[in-house]
Amino acid sequence: MSFELTTLGEIALGSNGAVDGPFGSNLKASSYTESGIPVIRGSNLSLGLDEFKSDEFVYVGDDTYSRLARSECLPQDIIFTKKGTLGQTGFVPQEPYPSYLISSNQMRLRVDPAKANPKYVYYWVSSKKAIDKIRGESEHTGVPKINLDYLKKFPISLPSVSYQNSAVEILDNLNNKIALNTQTNQTLEQMAQAIFKSWFVDFDPVKAKMNGEQPEGMDAATASLFPEKLVESKLGLIPEGWDASSMGEHFNITMGQSPKGETYNEDGEGIAFFQGRRDFGFRYPDVRVYTTDPKRYAKAGDTLISVRAPVGDKNMAAIDCCIGRGVAAIKHRSQSRSFTYAFVSHIEKKLGDSGSSGTVFSSINQNELKKVSFVAPPQELIEAFHKFVDPIDQKIEVLSGEIKSLSAMRDTLLPKLLSGEIELEPQEAKGE
Repeated sequence: MSFELTTLGEIALGSNGAVDGPFGSNLKASSYTESGIPVIRGSNLSLGLDEFKSDEFVYVGDDTYSRLARSECLPQDIIFTKKGTLGQTGFVPQEPYPSYLISSNQMRLRVDPAKANPKYVYYWVSSKKAIDKIRGESEHTGVPKINLDYLKKFPISLPSVSYQNSAVEILDNLNNKIALNTQTNQTLEQMAQAIFKSWFVDFDPVKAKMNGEQPEGMDAATASLFPEKLVESKLGLIPEGWDASSMGEHFNITMGQSPKGETYNEDGEGIAFFQGRRDFGFRYPDVRVYTTDPKRYAKAGDTLISVRAPVGDKNMAAIDCCIGRGVAAIKHRSQSRSFTYAFVSHIEKKLGDSGSSGTVFSSINQNELKKVSFVAPPQELIEAFHKFVDPIDQKIEVLSGEIKSLSAMRDTLLPKLLSGEIELEPQEAKGE
């Protein structure tokens, strides 16, 4: 397997194949509009091979876009951060927009397809080896940064285009399966939260019965568990027989406590240790650190909540673990993991918003959590909800396990494919 050592600048398409974003004063926040041409910022990128984030755009109008057209980007372009979180990249997708503008702190590479497969180049620059090189060689005076000249001179070793195509096909198949599982999990979580909101926030089944209607989406036995009347309470109108209460009366809350730093390790010694929201994933936290001297525990199935800024972010413990001072573990006394997680999902934004003084909470303590309002339904309704939603949570758990396994497989294969360590059969290569 032969490789050609070249640079990103040499495989760029034409004289404007590699460009940086507009000068800061040319793209001010006041230029942004509610719709129009999307602007790609650092929040749309990621470290490694996570999907391009297409849901956090700001926009500019056609006039601004035309004025700054040199910094346009199109599908299959590769975006780099030049200032801030270095090593971030993004591969611009075919949808949902035909064109974009990059922000002042980004750079864009448009690969000449006659010289290299753009997706292969993206996989190369998003590898751990490339990220470590960029970070190690960046300017560290003030905010870490690189520049366009550095990007153009960045080295890359390229095999034949047919090998590139084959490697991309393998990696894309894994990424597509990861993306499909991720999308399915997001849909499942939305379903679970919609059921919780309907039953325990909007009281839709109660209102349906008040109108002489059969509650939707449930059998007669479940519907019979809901009352036919709303009554006044200190928390407003609530279903008759339910309790206007607080979390402290119905949930067990364990505040984390961090062990001594010298007990931390990454070798799997002791018990998994979660320090705060930086460990959180979509549903389950990523195990990065262990401790041999745990102080406070969470059980598998407990809901974990960030109690330091940003307050309110949540995950679910997949295993028994130690929790640090940035995390609390919560479990409804019914022991329903599904009800607990759905309730915390419901109050997540409320906890993350500002207090009565208008300042954002930098932390929240156990007493404050215990005082959070909670409209307590009867035990039999919690059991009915668990029966509905726990199968959804089980499916999310299975798909999350698949995502973890597929990601590990992809991350193991990536450096082997990029180095040519894995020989690909000729029939696997496109165009042959």
